[in-house]
Amino acid sequence: MFRLGLALFKLDYISCFLTVVSTLLVGRKNWTGLVLAGINSAIVCVIGVKTAEYGFIPANVFCIVTYAVSVRSWRRDKLASSAAAETPSPAHRQPRLKAASSLRSARFFWNRPSSESLVRARSAAGD
Repeated sequence: MFRLGLALFKLDYISCFLTVVSTLLVGRKNWTGLVLAGINSAIVCVIGVKTAEYGFIPANVFCIVTYAVSVRSWRRDKLASSAAAETPSPAHRQPRLKAASSLRSARFFWNRPSSESLVRARSAAGD
């Protein structure tokens, strides 16, 4: 009997540690926090069976399923975003401009009037 109490005592501390670590990891948007939370829920289920507090079991099984679905969607979204980052955007696929046309564009950009000078010119014309 004493040995069972000691084992549950250790499971309580392990569960407490896993709760803190998984919360920190999920707060940092790390999907492994959800995996640790699932392991923690399984430990709480074991504690519920050993102490005959069966109310813990359905709630934590629901949590485990929720964590599994969240990990699956989180990983899928992360893989999709990393794949999108690897494919070049259409701007990278455009042919390079010839030197003369890019020089003309640069001259237009640097020689065009600023928005402040346009506002001043309009206000001077309206006065």
